Amino acid sequence: MHDSLMQLMYGFGVALAPTNLMWSVFGVLVGNLIGVLPGMGPLSTISMLLPIVSVIAPVPAILMLAGIFYGSQYGGAIGAILLNLPSHPPHAVTCLDGYPLTRQGRGGAALGITMMASFFAASVGIVVMIFLSPLLVRAANSFGPADICAIMLLGLLAGATMARGSPLKGVAMTLFGLLCGTVGT
Repeated sequence: MHDSLMQLMYGFGVALAPTNLMWSVFGVLVGNLIGVLPGMGPLSTISMLLPIVSVIAPVPAILMLAGIFYGSQYGGAIGAILLNLPSHPPHAVTCLDGYPLTRQGRGGAALGITMMASFFAASVGIVVMIFLSPLLVRAANSFGPADICAIMLLGLLAGATMARGSPLKGVAMTLFGLLCGTVGT
């Protein structure tokens, strides 16, 4: 526990260095701008900016990518709240509560609540992951090849059986997807 806290403090020191903070703020700004655009999510933005990531140092690159992800998540909420236009699927639910608040003249409050909720949830999630990561690594390393194969088959079968209509069609489409995934290997 003490070691995790020391590493957390060291991580804050690294993240708050001026150049690292600059790249993080750049990522959040780009993420906000891209998050407002319908159809442009964090993954497409990150993949477009990968050439920049290969040029800069690893720590600022990771901070920039994290900033893009979190900024894009908030940017998507802006369009959902103000325009009733979700930029990507997770923000469809935001339209249900956010847009009626905007129509009542409380759009700024809805954006502020969204920002604080996103910040709180992300902060708690990161801190929980910091402390649970060693346990998850130990559990993941205990799996052998047979266990991993069984988990993959369970996932494929679960996806195949959730298809609408005939379960046989779902299994056939899963097998077709596996076949397409083996091209080039």
